[in-house]
Amino acid sequence: MSRKFKKSLLVAALLPVGFAAQAQDGGFVQLTYGALNASNGYSDRDYIGLNSRFAVSSGLSILFDLSQQDREENVTSVGVGAEFAAGAGALRFMVESSNSDLGTAPDWKYALGYRYNAGADRGLIYDFEVSRANYEGDIDATSLRGEMVKYFPANANGSYLVTQLSASVTDSSGAADLGYDIAGVATLVTAGGLNVGAELAFGKIAYDLAPLAPVNNDYTAFRPFVSYRFSGNAEVILRGEYIDTELYDLQGASIGIKIGL
Repeated sequence: MSRKFKKSLLVAALLPVGFAAQAQDGGFVQLTYGALNASNGYSDRDYIGLNSRFAVSSGLSILFDLSQQDREENVTSVGVGAEFAAGAGALRFMVESSNSDLGTAPDWKYALGYRYNAGADRGLIYDFEVSRANYEGDIDATSLRGEMVKYFPANANGSYLVTQLSASVTDSSGAADLGYDIAGVATLVTAGGLNVGAELAFGKIAYDLAPLAPVNNDYTAFRPFVSYRFSGNAEVILRGEYIDTELYDLQGASIGIKIGL
């Protein structure tokens, strides 16, 4: 399964809001709960996720993710990693594991990424990542992902616009096709603490269920979201999920609480 789509279902990490903030925060803890209703006889999905970053020093942070999903199978995933200051950006390494028996999440996954900050005057952040995942049934998958975040100048009232564009491809060693994801996000950040935005995405969910049953499923997705900052380090995030695929449709919502450290 493509990395971006899978993570949105497993963890609901609210990347449109979280990634832009994460690029500047020294540390945070975010707890998210969500539910999705599925059509055509597929299982509904409930999920809860804990995503965190702990700043050890100005140049080192520890990453920790924990998620649990209830769907066709109950899956728990754990990820640990570190991020190091490197030049004008940060280099990170992440290791993830799960107890999936059907291949809905990787047994093991290794990811190496780099986030580059082009400077406040340009308002651009670039993020690149390569990952290797091992699934049940001796299936391997290699993914490449790139993302660009653009911060626009503030308006007279203090509000400003943040946009994101991301793309990824996933190549599986099984019989599945080449998977891919393309997504665009726009977020309006206000001085009063209210943020509103939406994500549009499309692609192909391509993976192999054990034992060697390929799934190739085109999809489109719309994810509106709103968040409110209660203080300098507390934020509540609400997001809707509307996903249309060739095999099933998903509708639902999630709520997240993010605390800056």
